[in-house]
Amino acid sequence: MSRMTPQRLATSTVAAILEGYRTYRTYFQDITSRALERFVRCDWSGIQDDAVERLEAYQKILVEVVAELADRLEDRSDDPAFWTEAKTCFAAAMDQVSDPDLAETFFNSVVRRLANIIGADPRIEFVRDAPRPLPIPKAERDYQTFTAAGRPLEELCRMILEASPLADGFQDIRRDARLMAAHLDRHHRIAESQHPLPVVMAHVDMIPTPFFRGMGAYLIGRRVTAGGEIHPLAIALVNDEKGIRLDGIIDDTEGIRLLFSYTHSYFHVHTDHLLELIAFLHPLLPHRRLAELYISLGFNRHGKTELYRDLARHQNACRDIFDISPGKPGMVMAVFNMPSDDLVFKVIRDHFAQPKRTTRREVMAKYAYIFRHDRTGRLPDTQTFEHLKFECGCFHPRLLRELQETASRSVEIDASDVAIALAYVERRVHPLDLYLAEASSEAARTAVIDFGQAIKDLAYSNLFPGDMLVKNFGVTGLGRVIFYDFDEICPLTDCRFRRKPRAVSLEDELSSEPWYYVAENDIFPEEFEHFLGLTGPLREVFMQHHGDLLSVDFWRRTQEKIRTGDPIHVFPYNRFAPDSE
Repeated sequence: MSRMTPQRLATSTVAAILEGYRTYRTYFQDITSRALERFVRCDWSGIQDDAVERLEAYQKILVEVVAELADRLEDRSDDPAFWTEAKTCFAAAMDQVSDPDLAETFFNSVVRRLANIIGADPRIEFVRDAPRPLPIPKAERDYQTFTAAGRPLEELCRMILEASPLADGFQDIRRDARLMAAHLDRHHRIAESQHPLPVVMAHVDMIPTPFFRGMGAYLIGRRVTAGGEIHPLAIALVNDEKGIRLDGIIDDTEGIRLLFSYTHSYFHVHTDHLLELIAFLHPLLPHRRLAELYISLGFNRHGKTELYRDLARHQNACRDIFDISPGKPGMVMAVFNMPSDDLVFKVIRDHFAQPKRTTRREVMAKYAYIFRHDRTGRLPDTQTFEHLKFECGCFHPRLLRELQETASRSVEIDASDVAIALAYVERRVHPLDLYLAEASSEAARTAVIDFGQAIKDLAYSNLFPGDMLVKNFGVTGLGRVIFYDFDEICPLTDCRFRRKPRAVSLEDELSSEPWYYVAENDIFPEEFEHFLGLTGPLREVFMQHHGDLLSVDFWRRTQEKIRTGDPIHVFPYNRFAPDSE
């Protein structure tokens, strides 16, 4: 095969990459399409299995394509001249692809593996200054319009619910329409009281396909006023043995940001027009990067491409440089960021200070485990980047010293460049210990209450954080507390929660070491208050709201629910009360 002319070989290579990309997209769509039936049948374990399978789909197909081409290309695999020709052929074929930016990302993935690229090589990769302009969504294909003028609000709500693919499964669609109308009317009256002019809703546009995640389904749309103002609308649905019912309404910017937050797992939403879907969502989520919208829909590999482009654009625009991130230095990770950017980079240190007993391989396994796990709104989305390269001038000298002295296995520094073999990239948050020291007493109180709830939400999703010091938690821009130190995290069901044995002598009480046997996975909740890092009034607030976390009973009850297949869903919105009608 390698005896072909360079052009014929490039053409056949491009055909193989395109076929691989189409295989991946079909595989992705097939998995995504299962979500509706899974939700209708309350198949929650199946939904979780599908989420993991879809996360692994890109890598699975990529490995197959790379293996095939490595055999075919032989010594041409790392030939830049060959890949320059292949890139030209691939670009010419983009009019055959519905999502060309995603196809280019797949091409880059193949080339980076075969050509062993470090950094970015614009000769043989698609390195764009900006993504292509998004198309304009088409009415009645990409969204359905429901006219509000001259129609009672309850009737409008019923029409929206009845148009959903889930309509046949509702317990009582008329009751839910009344609930929805009452909520919207209440919020409309509040908006009118705060607005100098009357606020008149002209129509509602709804994406026809539901968004599925965990045990929830969401109908996503927008309310458009007569003046052209756009407001988000998300209709939250749940299902149980009685059928589907309305569980909440999200119709404000903060609520929709939380629903699409980077702390939640990816949605499953079937669409043949991805770019139009992104274009519909983008005005509803102006605070979200385009990269994060791709990631929220499960296209995390292309999201990584957009994140990298965002970083490059930001750096070129303001000439900002990387520096050590604020907060207490981590024992496992060296953490840095550009002060004016909202991304943070983590690289694994060469050696871990006591009492850490983990290894580099175990840390990497923990991050891979969290990537496949339900983040339940309490863990950041973390993207893994390999073989990054930056100019040394992009780094503060003290950060260069830190990386050279503590992370030489992850980072290689020469006279001109910094090459990072492996980095974990997340959204930057405010470390909780710093936040509590700086915040007002009321804000600190709210954060401590949410800190305890974050620990509970992690437990409900079968995760035990291990190290629960406040320095390992952070506060997001929406004021939510999340956990970002993964090196000691483990499945809750792997833990053995025990009551601390009573001391039998004064010598036992004064001992600095336990006087009783402690196995590797033994956890003693009574000791948590000594490790949380809270004192004074904030400790009292925590104990008042979450004192049950110091009880063995809470942890064992939660474990039992998980083991018996009785999942505990964490809802990213304010739920309707059972008797709200």
